[in-house]
Amino acid sequence: GGCSWLSVGLWLPGPPVARSCSQRIARRCSSGAETLTHAEAYLLSWGLSEEQLSKVKARYGKDFNPNVEGIVKPKLNWLTDLGLTDLQIQKAVVAYPQLFRDDLENKLKPRAQWLLDVGMDKSQVPKMIARFPQICSYSRELKLTPLLHWLSELGLDKSHIAKVLSNKPQLFGYSLEANLKPKVQFSGERGFTKAKIASILRTCPALLGYSLKRLTRRASILETQGFLTESSLGTAMKMTDAQFTARFE
Repeated sequence: GGCSWLSVGLWLPGPPVARSCSQRIARRCSSGAETLTHAEAYLLSWGLSEEQLSKVKARYGKDFNPNVEGIVKPKLNWLTDLGLTDLQIQKAVVAYPQLFRDDLENKLKPRAQWLLDVGMDKSQVPKMIARFPQICSYSRELKLTPLLHWLSELGLDKSHIAKVLSNKPQLFGYSLEANLKPKVQFSGERGFTKAKIASILRTCPALLGYSLKRLTRRASILETQGFLTESSLGTAMKMTDAQFTARFE
């Protein structure tokens, strides 16, 4: 059958993962499910569930069958070498299976090196890629560098920029003009100078990751009650809805 090559035990990891994965693959083959491609079977052997594999295939697009030896293995090994755990790699692959399309030497590795070059430390980079693997696909000129320059213009130094971006690497995916700048503009209209906004970001690095709607509503309530300060806004933005309501409404 289409899965007969599994009988030779190709690249299955050691027990107990190997046993559970090989059993799952064997069940799938014997149940009459569609034949697994080499790449699909390898990802199952790596520890992905069938549900995760389905998401990978749906997000990658049709004909998911990148070459295992030339593409899949080298990229998973690279992520391991960066410091990602197997669980983090599984989540990254599900979130961004297009990494199997991205060039390892000319795109993925240079993006990771760029993060180190601009001030991230070696412990931050794998966490950032695990949380937002799409970062590896972005243009340095169009996406990555402009965000760094903008944060610098707010008054953040290299260490605080690293703190903000390692806390919320998804910011690289946000539009400066449509998302991030309006939040700072709103804060400015409430009396916060760039220096004060930078101060809030130092204590609440996730601030820019919250929606403008959340920022507007909470800042307005604090302002009405006379509580709108750098400290209170940073604290209020981090609260759950229930916590904020109990304290301020």
